[in-house]
Formats: sequence, structure tokens, C-alpha cells
Amino acid sequence: MKKLFIFYLACFLFANSSYSQVKILTLQDCLNIAYTRSTTVLKGNNNIALSGAQVLAAYGQFLPDLAAGAGYNFEGGNNFYSSTGPTVVNTTRSAFNYQVVSSLNLFTGFYNYAAWKAAKLNQQAASLTLERAKQQIELDVTQTYLQLILDRELAVLDSENLVISVKREEQLSMLTDVGRKSKTDLYQQEAQTSSDKLLLINAQNRLRSDKITLLQKLRIDSTDKYDFADIQVEDDAAAGKYGNRDVLVAEALHDRVDLRSAALNTQVADYNITKYKSGYLPKISLNAGLYNNGAYFNTLNVNGQNENGGTQAPILNQLGNQTYGLVGINASWYIFDKYYTRSNVTAAKIQADNARIDYQDTLISLVADVKRAHNDYVNAVQQMETVGAGLTAAQKAYDAVNGRYQVGASDFITEANAQLVLLQAAQSKAQASVNMMLQKKVIDYYIGQDIVQ
Repeated sequence: MKKLFIFYLACFLFANSSYSQVKILTLQDCLNIAYTRSTTVLKGNNNIALSGAQVLAAYGQFLPDLAAGAGYNFEGGNNFYSSTGPTVVNTTRSAFNYQVVSSLNLFTGFYNYAAWKAAKLNQQAASLTLERAKQQIELDVTQTYLQLILDRELAVLDSENLVISVKREEQLSMLTDVGRKSKTDLYQQEAQTSSDKLLLINAQNRLRSDKITLLQKLRIDSTDKYDFADIQVEDDAAAGKYGNRDVLVAEALHDRVDLRSAALNTQVADYNITKYKSGYLPKISLNAGLYNNGAYFNTLNVNGQNENGGTQAPILNQLGNQTYGLVGINASWYIFDKYYTRSNVTAAKIQADNARIDYQDTLISLVADVKRAHNDYVNAVQQMETVGAGLTAAQKAYDAVNGRYQVGASDFITEANAQLVLLQAAQSKAQASVNMMLQKKVIDYYIGQDIVQ
């Protein structure tokens, strides 16, 4: 039995001996990794970049465009002309042209203005969405980290409990050999020791699973050598900050970025209505351009006679001198566009109504989430008060029963029950402490404040 215990203890110590050989991550380290590796953050950054490109594109519609073009054509062959007599003209001809044109939208029925405003609001909403995503990551990673810390503490308690059982079993074995204790007590203790070993095995397994889960959320290969630092569990009630539910709701209404993002989405939807209503109004644009054409006869034969007298202007001179410009204002107005504008406006109004429904849902969920989190916080405070007194009483009871058992004034069942009650009280205290800290973090999340400060 002693060798078996040494084996389990060696396994536990070996796991901790490798602690110095691995990279230790703090909670802040985990958050920093999650900020850079999380799929949600990566996509959020891409969405911000995309919205920025859309803002630039919308702004560009207020500027004049500028396009340049050039061309070269070569043609040759026979042409028959009969209007002034039978004439056969054989030519090879090179033609050149270039143009520089520009247009400026003077009035688009407010389409460009509405599209630009909607793009800017979308960019702001994307930034707020990313900020909220980071807060969600903070809560998720923090919750998983605290679960790991809790399971590590429970494993320690189970290990200490097993040590007590093993020592008692060794004592009973010796006392049984000299006839001072019955074998019944020894057999019961052996069963209790086996049960305590199982508790420790399960606790260690949960701890390993916690590490794998946390590394998975950090997008780190769980086979890599990482471990996690202990943290100080802040289990004070901090009632001055978290005690008043109405104050917490007011803070959430002011600070929650997802509520602001939902409000921006309603404004975007309104600008989309304005954008599509532009189809009912005329469009006016200013157009200007420079054009040039030049040609050069390589050969010119009329009825078999060479008529290329060499008096053609050089191509460079033609391209410089034969330039003309054009400036004009164009206006267009759809009299009937097959209900295209009407259907777009109707769809935009429906989307605006949906955006307002989403905003109301976000508002209702916000208030409900804060109230629910506050209720859980109050429950956590009550648990802390209860388990603190329970642990003190359980420790006193165990000390008293163990003292009586050592002198033979108490039986094994009473001793084992006192030990079990003490273990359960210590575990409840650890769970309540971590839960107290977590509930405060949950409130911070739901009122829109940084979880890690």
C-alpha cells in the first residue's frame, strides 16, 4: 500500500517537477495570445480594413475621374468609287488617336452622400464589433483560466486528503498487527484510501483537460510544453462597485459597445433608404475631354497611278495640332425604371425596421444580462459567507473527532465522515472563492468594462 501511494505521489510530483521546464503563461499572456490568434479578432480586423476601403470608394465618388486612351489602326486594300466615274483607289494607311476625358457628378439625387455616410458608420460599427469581440474573448479565456485554477486547487485538496488516508491506513495496519485495532477498521480504511485515490485521479484528469481546452482556445497545439501560472483569487465582495443593480444597468447603457453598434446600424439603414430614393431624382454630371486624330498614307494609288505626293504633315505635328476639346453638362432622369427604385426603397425600409428590432433586442438583452449577472453575484456573496463558516466548523469538528479517534474514544465511521466533511467544505470554499471572482468579471463584461484591469 505504501509503495502504491509513493507511486501516485511520484506521478504528482513529477508533473510538478516539469513545471520549471515548460513555458509558464499568465492570464495576461493568454489574453495577448488570444487577441492576435483568435479567429474572431482576425476576421474583425479584416472587416475594419474592408469598411475602410468602402469609405474610400464612397468618398471617391465626389471626385472627378480621369481616363486616357490611345489607338493605332493600319488599313490597306482596294476601294472602288463610281460616283464621279470608275475609280480604283489602293491605299495603305496608318491612323493614330488619343483622348483624355473626365467627368464629375454634380448631383446624384443624394446617392453619393448617403453611400459615404453609410460607409463611415459601417466602419465605426465594425470597430465597435471588434471591441466587443475582444471583450467576449477576455471573458471566455478568463473563465477557462479560472476553471483551471480551481481544478488545480481541488487536485491539491484531494492530494492532501489522500495523504491523510494513507497515513491512517499505515497506522491501522501497525495497530492491527499488535491487536489494538480490529481488521474491520483496516479494511474500511483501505476502501476509503482507494476511493480517495480515485478522487485524485479524476481531479488530475480534469486539470489536464482544462489545460488542453485553454490551449485550444489560444490556438496553440496542446502537445506543446506550456503551463499556467497561479493567480491571486480576488474573492472579496467589492459591494461598492457591484452591489447596486440600477447603477450597473445605467453603466451598461452608457458603455456597452454592442448597443452603440446596433444604434449605428439603424442609422446606416436610414441612409440606405436615402441612397435608394435617389432613383426618383435626376442625375447631373459635368464632362470634359481632349481628343486628337491623325493619319498618314503609306501608299496612295489611284487607277494604278501613284498619287502620294509627299505633302502629308508628319504624324507628330498632326498629334500636336489636330487637338480639339469638349465640355458638356449631361442630365438624365428616369421616367419609368420598371419599379427598380421602388423595390429597392421598399427593401431598404424593411431592413431599417429589422435594424430597429435588433437594437431593441440588444437593449432588452443588455438589461436582462446585467440583472441576471447581479443576481449571480448576490448568490456568490451569500455562498462565500456560508462556506467560510462551514469550513471553520468542519475543521474544528475534524480536529475534535480525530483527537478522540487517536485515543480510541471514537469509531472509524465518525472519523471518516469528519474527514469527508472537511474535504467537501474545503472544496466548497475553493469553488465559492473562484466563483466570486468570476461573477465580478461577468458583471464587468455585461456592463461593457475591461475584465482584466
